Amino acid sequence: MQWSDDYNVGCPGIDAQHKELVEKVNELERLLESGEADDESFSDAILFVVEYARTHFRDEEELMQKMQYPEFAAHRKLHDQMVNHLACFLKDMQSGNGGTFSELVSYLYVWIQAHVLVEDRKFGDFYLLSANAGT
Repeated sequence: MQWSDDYNVGCPGIDAQHKELVEKVNELERLLESGEADDESFSDAILFVVEYARTHFRDEEELMQKMQYPEFAAHRKLHDQMVNHLACFLKDMQSGNGGTFSELVSYLYVWIQAHVLVEDRKFGDFYLLSANAGT
């Protein structure tokens, strides 16, 4: 996934975290494509991405609450659903009950694109309107 300024939502801290999250998922894809990663190293890399996403979600949600974003509850629910989906996917993958590393990387790319370009963009618009109203 190539980072594009289209993914910027207008909040510098959130934008920087989004860019780093994309870089982390790209690292997973490189591990997958190189064929050099074993199951353990790839699982470790995935867990790192999941933890980074959790940290990012926490930071984003704290900003939303601070700014009294009216769509906060719905947005938080989407974050929770993604983390739960990843946890279930990883559990199934590790137990041999389905899922592949390739499917997981694809899911992450699709989710990041859809979430950032739609849901986070809504918050970005609210953030920019609120920032401009305060000046």
